[in-house]
Amino acid sequence: MRTIICFLALFIIGLEQAPAQEIAVRVLDKITDEPVIRAHVMDEDGTVLTVTDIDGYFSINPDKHAHIQLTAVGYSALHVHLSTDTEVIYLNPAIFKDSKELMVVANKDGDNNVHAYHNQKASTEMAEFLDNIDGVSTNKRGAFGWEPVVRGQSDQRMNLVIDGMQVFKACVDKMDPITSYVETNNLSKLEIDKSGTGVAQNGTGNSTVNLVTQKAESNLFSMEVNATYRMPDQFRNFSITGNTSDASGRNAVRFSGSYKKAEDFTAGNRQTINNTQYEKLNLNLSYRHTFPSRHSIEAGYITDKAYDIGYPALLMDATKALADIGQIQFNFASSDRKYQIKSIQLYANSIRHTMDDYSRDVANRPVMRGMHMPMYGETTTFGARFNGSLPKNTQWYLNSYTSEAYGDMEMNSLDPGVQDMFIYNLDEVKTNEVNFGLRHRFELSNSLLFKLEENVRFKSLRTDSDNYGSFFEGLYDRDLTPRNKFLLSASGSLLWLMNNQWSISGNLVYSERMGNHMELFGHYIYNYVDGYFYDGNPWLKTERSINADVNTTWENERHSLSVTLFHKQYFNYIDGILADNVSTPAFQFKQYANVGDATISGFEIRSINKISHQISFDNRISYLYAQNQTLDEPLPLIPPLKGNNSVHFHHKQNMIMAEVEWAAAQNRIAETASNEDKTEAYAILNFTYERTWMNGSLSSILSINNLLDDYYHTHTSIGNVPEAGRNVMLSIRYQF
Repeated sequence: MRTIICFLALFIIGLEQAPAQEIAVRVLDKITDEPVIRAHVMDEDGTVLTVTDIDGYFSINPDKHAHIQLTAVGYSALHVHLSTDTEVIYLNPAIFKDSKELMVVANKDGDNNVHAYHNQKASTEMAEFLDNIDGVSTNKRGAFGWEPVVRGQSDQRMNLVIDGMQVFKACVDKMDPITSYVETNNLSKLEIDKSGTGVAQNGTGNSTVNLVTQKAESNLFSMEVNATYRMPDQFRNFSITGNTSDASGRNAVRFSGSYKKAEDFTAGNRQTINNTQYEKLNLNLSYRHTFPSRHSIEAGYITDKAYDIGYPALLMDATKALADIGQIQFNFASSDRKYQIKSIQLYANSIRHTMDDYSRDVANRPVMRGMHMPMYGETTTFGARFNGSLPKNTQWYLNSYTSEAYGDMEMNSLDPGVQDMFIYNLDEVKTNEVNFGLRHRFELSNSLLFKLEENVRFKSLRTDSDNYGSFFEGLYDRDLTPRNKFLLSASGSLLWLMNNQWSISGNLVYSERMGNHMELFGHYIYNYVDGYFYDGNPWLKTERSINADVNTTWENERHSLSVTLFHKQYFNYIDGILADNVSTPAFQFKQYANVGDATISGFEIRSINKISHQISFDNRISYLYAQNQTLDEPLPLIPPLKGNNSVHFHHKQNMIMAEVEWAAAQNRIAETASNEDKTEAYAILNFTYERTWMNGSLSSILSINNLLDDYYHTHTSIGNVPEAGRNVMLSIRYQF
């Protein structure tokens, strides 16, 4: 590996950049005509080409980069088609300009900027931030580690990655979602592909959430300090972030660290919810070196350590959740070559998770009574990602990774007459994958863009433990061999920019999915949703899906309206079926199987209305209808009709926001495949006041959530754990 890295570094240094005919373009605020400083100018793939200077200018070769996108804090993202006579580009100020803006991109290649917006919810956790995005919900087991769900699809039916890297959770009970390893102060942006159209890069047609982290920038010195305190759970958070570079800007370093701790939270009507405490430390380091040829090399490292995490919905708590995630990436400057490599990324990560029930009353619980069950899980992943360009607006992507998963569980009986047991939940289970994808862009006219993507994957799953594999051979009476499959995915997208205000887009996606390591090789996995223990099935058929959606958007400088309709059809849907041959009254077992067909349909509506320079409204509503067509009943854990209505008031250094979060009752529940129950409707009121001081260097945020102290729980709360009651949070941030 060291030889390869040295070779690549020398190769980068030796490359020469071809001379190019550049033009100077100025970026201005559309309302004030003031220059927009440090706006990021990116190519079609999201790679930063340059930034605007103090006068708002940047230089670029329009022949090499005919299509660019511009982003700047406080402004709506804009996609531009350049020509040699382009002199000025105007950016629309974002309707809200408070300091906690984080960009959310619904479709990375969308050219209409309604697909980029800013989430205004002040959040202390990444999962909380995601929970306030259209079409995204979270499965909750307590106060920590919420599992993100995109349009009713979670875990194996969505891609959750960090900087494009595959990271696999280590806990078989899903206590450690990947979102917990990236703090909001380390997030550059969220790339959320709800439709799954990005098959070339993502490898599947599943919805994708990519947590893009902040990288080191050419900035002599900057630092930010944050402190937060919340009552009544005594949540405290302290974080520090800094960035520095040498005078030339060729060497840059960014670092950050955060520490969080919370006690048990209080639900509505002052009801304390036990086992909801947690403690967490996160460190992030990024380094970048830029060569004279404009090629660059970046290195990043994240370490996250969580301790004493309570999960009131589960049988046990997590004593340790540890993650180490590293990457090194080579970025190649653009050239006039028809065939070129844009970047090479090498990465590795290790996730470890330990949980036990020593603080629980195991003698009287309804499941696994009279025994302690300490559990341990670990995943280790190595991967590589390559991407480049071909003639005729074609991008190529080559991705590969190898991962190994392990999990075990002890059963230590309280009865001396009952012998202790040891069980492997996963043993030497290995996943290997390589995929190659192509993305083609066709400009049918100045207002009509068509995108076509295709991907072919080879995926292999196996266990290298003969003893572990013999269990599945005995259960299914078949000889076990490695599960190897070729999988195909493809998508087509059409965008019609009717005029400066109206746009219509549509997507069609076909995808094939092989069961993951848990569905194929998991053993004795307890599912808290339906109360069954699950065993894997190495002989699952390929699950296939077809997804279609359409979006129409109208927007001008003050108002916007976006409406999206979508429908997804599954074939050979993978789910659990009752295993009569091994179930007993005390232990109910299911086995993964292909159960037939299923559908998920719904809509999302978002409107933003700026009444004046001071007052604006944001309204969102979403709905999902999901059905297991084989059982003729709803799929479990599908949120009901829900929405968010907020009003923002800005005056000089002050911002006030009042919002109502609401959800209708959910009466469509799965009674055959799950044991979920109906959920009542609710509506809660939140309030936020933000003020900046010292010319913006100092800011304070006061938030009061659940102002009326309502007692409620969401439909996606496992075990009906209630949400927090009235809580007050104060955050202070200082930049210098």
